[in-house]
Amino acid sequence: MSAAIALSPEQQVVAAWRAGVLSLSPDRIPCPGFIWTEPGPRGRTGVWTAVHRAMLAFLDEWGEEAVRLGWDTNGLFGVHRAAGALRVDSTGALVTVYPHRVVAMTGTEIVLGRKETRSTFRGVTNPGDAIPLWEFKGVHHAR
Repeated sequence: MSAAIALSPEQQVVAAWRAGVLSLSPDRIPCPGFIWTEPGPRGRTGVWTAVHRAMLAFLDEWGEEAVRLGWDTNGLFGVHRAAGALRVDSTGALVTVYPHRVVAMTGTEIVLGRKETRSTFRGVTNPGDAIPLWEFKGVHHAR
């Protein structure tokens, strides 16, 4: 007989978010609005791959705190139901922000930073048209 591991409510939400992110291939752009590669100092870099990796890192470092602060699935991982990440009014923080590291978070703001720049995400302004990124993949597959 195996003992069940009881997860806190926060851990359950983070586990569901992680399952959603892991259902997306890091090798295939999930919706319009992402670019595959961009020039960098060491050649071309995989932008979507870096965003995917950054989403998982966010869940490891900030996931439970995000739940406690009231962030929801679409506020973090949302995209517009028809236009994907092209419509920033329906796009969540971890989709919009490019793969930057979160350096601070409140219930209404996520601050992302690099040494050169910092940006703040204050939430989805059109939540009625947002769906989780992993639900969009069934609607449209981008290359």
